[in-house]
Amino acid sequence: MEEAQKGYADESADSSNQGSPSENNNQNHLLPLVEAEIIPRLMQAHSHRENKNANEAKLLPADEVVAFTQAILLQDYTVANEQITKLRSHGLTTDAVYLYLLTPAARYLGELWESDACNFTEVTLGMWRIQQLMYDLSPVFHASRKPLVTPGKQRCILIATLPGSQHSFGLSMLSEFFRSEGWTVLAIPAPDQRELLEALVNNWLDVFALSISLDSELDNAKNIIEFARKRSCNPEISVIAGGPLFINNPELAELVGADGTSIDAPGALLLAAQLLKEQHEVSFN
Repeated sequence: MEEAQKGYADESADSSNQGSPSENNNQNHLLPLVEAEIIPRLMQAHSHRENKNANEAKLLPADEVVAFTQAILLQDYTVANEQITKLRSHGLTTDAVYLYLLTPAARYLGELWESDACNFTEVTLGMWRIQQLMYDLSPVFHASRKPLVTPGKQRCILIATLPGSQHSFGLSMLSEFFRSEGWTVLAIPAPDQRELLEALVNNWLDVFALSISLDSELDNAKNIIEFARKRSCNPEISVIAGGPLFINNPELAELVGADGTSIDAPGALLLAAQLLKEQHEVSFN
């Protein structure tokens, strides 16, 4: 996913049409498709995947995640790879591996760091290895999913962490899911402030997803979201707030000025589709 990092779109992006009349026409044609097809299909797919993955997750006890994480920390990558291979051979989908093995392992690493059971270097290397495993699975993940829109009807999302953020695993995971549903993704891990603000000003964006990890970042997040709404090429831009901070405190999304939050990538997809529908309803009134 290197092609989308540092503010550059992936291969499906067409930057020459950002905010152009032809793009606006495409967006006008997109509304009936969003209302009649995309959101119902997303809801059905999300419900189906959620139920299926929830059942699969029941087969994945906590000690499985702990064992996997310990293998990562010990740099025993053979054991970690074998564990993924075994789970997939037993029928666990790639979606479920992403959501119920890699994601909990990343969170567990964060808990080990917070409790001083691991140092910064160990956690950083562990996160890097988990992210590499996600990249290794990426071709299978995308092959198993079909975009819900046809080429030419682009929807663009900027996914970024706040300036100074140390880890980008959640950003990478979210990018995977949005690309799999046909979104053009601009992904900026660990940006500096100027880089993030320029990306908001210089690109037509339907949705801005901002990852926030700490209470101390809330004020800056609020300022950046206010900037996005004032300076974005899209005056109706939607904002999704996410990150560890919102898992137990979803009400903070409203505090920073976001339109909503989601605890996982499938939920963020559904929320983004709903916000896109609301954008077009506003533009037609």
